Amino acid sequence: MSHYPTDIEEFHNALLGLKGITGIESGVENLEPIDTEMLGYSACAHLPHAALLRTGGGLEQEVLIQFEIAFDYSPESLQSVEFLAWWVRDCARSGTKVQFRPFALPPETPLGRQLGTTLKWHMDLFVDGVEESLEPALKEVRRLHHSLETAIRLYDIPLKDQ
Repeated sequence: MSHYPTDIEEFHNALLGLKGITGIESGVENLEPIDTEMLGYSACAHLPHAALLRTGGGLEQEVLIQFEIAFDYSPESLQSVEFLAWWVRDCARSGTKVQFRPFALPPETPLGRQLGTTLKWHMDLFVDGVEESLEPALKEVRRLHHSLETAIRLYDIPLKDQ
């Protein structure tokens, strides 16, 4: 049984249907208490630093739903990532507060070199007006899901089962 709300699970499944996408995880973060000083902490490494620096931190009643997308480095996965990059930009141009950005861990750790093995993509969805319930955020996820399914059909994007 999934530990994600149905709306998020269905969006995950749509993303996982794209060729070369191997995994997806997501989480919700209350951005309101995040200030620019906190961005230097490793616990905040996953956050969209440039966006938060532009606003001086999180905004009032703002949450971030972040989707971390893993891929298999195949040519098909690169086409899926390129499609997602275009689609997210198109959604943002239409007014959705969403961005798509690369994310990677440091090249070396005390356990050895990891360069070339940690690249993932973060889809950051910013939702404001979230007070007592996540329903406004889940509504945005439903809208994104519908938009993604429409774009996949419209542009005949190949899926794993095709």
